[in-house]
Amino acid sequence: MKIWKLVLGFFGIIGGLFAAKAVKSKEVKELEKVIKENKKEEKKVEKEIKELEVTKKASKKEIGNLKRKLTNSKKKTKKMEKVFDEDNADEAVDFLRKFAKSK
Repeated sequence: MKIWKLVLGFFGIIGGLFAAKAVKSKEVKELEKVIKENKKEEKKVEKEIKELEVTKKASKKEIGNLKRKLTNSKKKTKKMEKVFDEDNADEAVDFLRKFAKSK
């Protein structure tokens, strides 16, 4: 009788670990969507910078601010991609919280 309890307890622990991993992967998948959105935004900002430089309607200060925004966005995206590749759910949750606050 004790052996059955030990075996069932062992399988219960293993099942719990797999269930926890499944929950974490949802957050990582959400992070992937955020990464794609950030990349689209980066492309838009790059196009805007190029247009402003060609037309010369914007001041150097505005263009500099856009370039700074683009650089920061790229850095954040690289960090997110690193977390996504490592499948680290805890850091993924942190990035999702930060992303929700910024929007």
